[in-house]
Amino acid sequence: MIQRIQTIYLVLTTLLLGLTFAFPFATYTLGQGDVIFNAYGVSENAGEVSTFFPYYITIALSMGLALFSILQYKKRKVQIKVGRFIYLLLSVTIAFVFIDFYSLKGQFKIDSTAVSYGVSMFLPVAALPILFMANRNIRKDEDLIKSLDRLR
Repeated sequence: MIQRIQTIYLVLTTLLLGLTFAFPFATYTLGQGDVIFNAYGVSENAGEVSTFFPYYITIALSMGLALFSILQYKKRKVQIKVGRFIYLLLSVTIAFVFIDFYSLKGQFKIDSTAVSYGVSMFLPVAALPILFMANRNIRKDEDLIKSLDRLR
Protein backbone atom coordinates (compact mmCIF):
# COMPACT_ATOMS: atom_id res chain seq x y z
CA MET A 1 0.00 0.00 0.00
CA ILE A 2 1.21 3.44 -0.84
CA GLN A 3 0.27 5.02 2.51
CA ARG A 4 3.07 3.30 4.42
CA ILE A 5 5.64 5.21 6.50
CA GLN A 6 8.46 4.37 4.08
CA THR A 7 6.59 6.32 1.40
CA ILE A 8 6.84 9.42 3.57
CA TYR A 9 10.54 8.76 4.08
CA LEU A 10 11.13 8.35 0.36
CA VAL A 11 9.17 11.54 -0.43
CA LEU A 12 11.22 13.37 2.21
CA THR A 13 14.41 12.04 0.62
CA THR A 14 13.24 13.28 -2.78
CA LEU A 15 12.42 16.72 -1.36
CA LEU A 16 15.81 17.04 0.32
CA LEU A 17 17.58 16.08 -2.87
CA GLY A 18 15.40 18.48 -4.85
CA LEU A 19 16.42 21.33 -2.55
CA THR A 20 20.02 20.57 -3.46
CA PHE A 21 19.38 22.21 -6.84
CA ALA A 22 18.11 25.41 -5.21
CA PHE A 23 21.03 26.16 -2.89
CA PRO A 24 24.83 26.24 -3.43
CA PHE A 25 27.27 23.75 -1.98
CA ALA A 26 29.70 26.55 -1.12
CA THR A 27 30.52 30.15 -1.88
CA TYR A 28 34.14 31.21 -2.31
CA THR A 29 34.95 34.87 -1.72
CA LEU A 30 37.69 36.03 -4.08
CA GLY A 31 39.06 39.46 -4.90
CA GLN A 32 37.03 39.76 -8.11
CA GLY A 33 33.75 38.56 -6.53
CA ASP A 34 32.07 35.46 -5.25
CA VAL A 35 32.36 32.09 -6.94
CA ILE A 36 29.42 29.78 -6.37
CA PHE A 37 29.83 26.00 -6.36
CA ASN A 38 26.47 24.26 -6.83
CA ALA A 39 25.01 21.10 -8.37
CA TYR A 40 25.63 22.42 -11.86
CA GLY A 41 29.32 23.16 -11.25
CA VAL A 42 31.16 26.41 -10.63
CA SER A 43 29.81 29.82 -11.62
CA GLU A 44 31.13 31.56 -14.73
CA ASN A 45 33.40 34.06 -12.96
CA ALA A 46 35.67 31.25 -11.72
CA GLY A 47 38.03 31.43 -14.68
CA GLU A 48 39.73 28.18 -15.69
CA VAL A 49 38.51 26.26 -12.64
CA SER A 50 35.95 23.48 -13.06
CA THR A 51 34.51 20.65 -11.02
CA PHE A 52 35.27 17.00 -11.52
CA PHE A 53 31.87 15.36 -11.20
CA PRO A 54 28.38 15.98 -12.76
CA TYR A 55 26.35 16.31 -9.55
CA TYR A 56 23.08 17.22 -11.22
CA ILE A 57 22.99 13.81 -12.92
CA THR A 58 23.51 11.71 -9.79
CA ILE A 59 21.18 13.83 -7.67
CA ALA A 60 18.43 13.77 -10.31
CA LEU A 61 18.93 10.01 -10.76
CA SER A 62 18.66 9.49 -6.99
CA MET A 63 15.46 11.53 -6.93
CA GLY A 64 14.01 9.58 -9.82
CA LEU A 65 14.90 6.24 -8.26
CA ALA A 66 13.32 7.27 -4.95
CA LEU A 67 10.10 8.15 -6.79
CA PHE A 68 10.33 4.88 -8.73
CA SER A 69 10.73 3.03 -5.43
CA ILE A 70 7.54 4.63 -4.12
CA LEU A 71 5.63 3.31 -7.12
CA GLN A 72 7.01 -0.21 -6.59
CA TYR A 73 5.16 -0.63 -3.28
CA LYS A 74 3.92 -4.11 -4.21
CA LYS A 75 7.47 -5.31 -4.97
CA ARG A 76 9.33 -4.88 -1.71
CA LYS A 77 12.45 -6.74 -2.87
CA VAL A 78 12.77 -4.34 -5.80
CA GLN A 79 12.34 -1.43 -3.39
CA ILE A 80 15.16 -2.72 -1.20
CA LYS A 81 17.49 -3.14 -4.19
CA VAL A 82 16.66 0.34 -5.48
CA GLY A 83 17.25 1.75 -2.00
CA ARG A 84 20.70 0.16 -1.88
CA PHE A 85 21.55 1.64 -5.27
CA ILE A 86 20.42 5.07 -4.05
CA TYR A 87 22.76 4.60 -1.06
CA LEU A 88 25.60 4.01 -3.47
CA LEU A 89 24.73 7.02 -5.62
CA LEU A 90 24.39 9.33 -2.64
CA SER A 91 27.62 8.09 -1.09
CA VAL A 92 29.52 8.71 -4.32
CA THR A 93 27.90 12.14 -4.68
CA ILE A 94 28.76 13.14 -1.11
CA ALA A 95 32.34 11.95 -1.49
CA PHE A 96 32.86 13.88 -4.71
CA VAL A 97 31.22 17.02 -3.29
CA PHE A 98 33.76 17.09 -0.48
CA ILE A 99 36.63 16.22 -2.83
CA ASP A 100 35.68 19.03 -5.21
CA PHE A 101 35.05 21.42 -2.32
CA TYR A 102 38.59 21.03 -1.01
CA SER A 103 40.06 20.89 -4.50
CA LEU A 104 38.45 24.21 -5.41
CA LYS A 105 39.62 25.70 -2.14
CA GLY A 106 43.16 24.70 -3.06
CA GLN A 107 42.87 25.92 -6.65
CA PHE A 108 41.66 29.33 -5.51
CA LYS A 109 44.46 29.43 -2.90
CA ILE A 110 42.24 30.85 -0.18
CA ASP A 111 41.96 30.16 3.53
CA SER A 112 38.93 28.83 5.39
CA THR A 113 37.59 32.27 6.28
CA ALA A 114 36.92 33.08 2.61
CA VAL A 115 34.65 30.03 2.19
CA SER A 116 31.06 29.76 3.33
CA TYR A 117 29.34 26.40 3.34
CA GLY A 118 25.98 26.20 1.62
CA VAL A 119 22.91 24.30 2.69
CA SER A 120 23.24 21.87 -0.21
CA MET A 121 26.52 20.58 1.18
CA PHE A 122 24.56 18.82 3.92
CA LEU A 123 21.25 17.94 2.23
CA PRO A 124 22.48 14.68 0.64
CA VAL A 125 24.04 13.77 3.99
CA ALA A 126 20.66 14.37 5.66
CA ALA A 127 18.93 12.23 3.02
CA LEU A 128 21.01 9.15 3.89
CA PRO A 129 19.52 8.40 7.36
CA ILE A 130 16.02 9.06 6.04
CA LEU A 131 16.66 6.61 3.22
CA PHE A 132 18.01 4.16 5.80
CA MET A 133 14.77 4.42 7.79
CA ALA A 134 12.73 3.84 4.62
CA ASN A 135 14.72 0.71 3.76
CA ARG A 136 14.44 -0.55 7.31
CA ASN A 137 10.65 -0.23 7.20
CA ILE A 138 10.48 -1.90 3.78
CA ARG A 139 12.50 -4.78 5.21
CA LYS A 140 10.11 -4.99 8.19
CA ASP A 141 7.15 -5.25 5.82
CA GLU A 142 8.90 -7.99 3.87
CA ASP A 143 9.64 -9.91 7.09
CA LEU A 144 6.00 -9.52 8.18
CA ILE A 145 4.74 -10.93 4.88
CA LYS A 146 7.17 -13.85 5.12
CA SER A 147 6.01 -14.64 8.66
CA LEU A 148 2.36 -14.55 7.59
CA ASP A 149 3.12 -16.92 4.73
CA ARG A 150 4.62 -19.41 7.21
CA LEU A 151 1.44 -19.35 9.28
CA ARG A 152 -0.76 -20.40 6.36
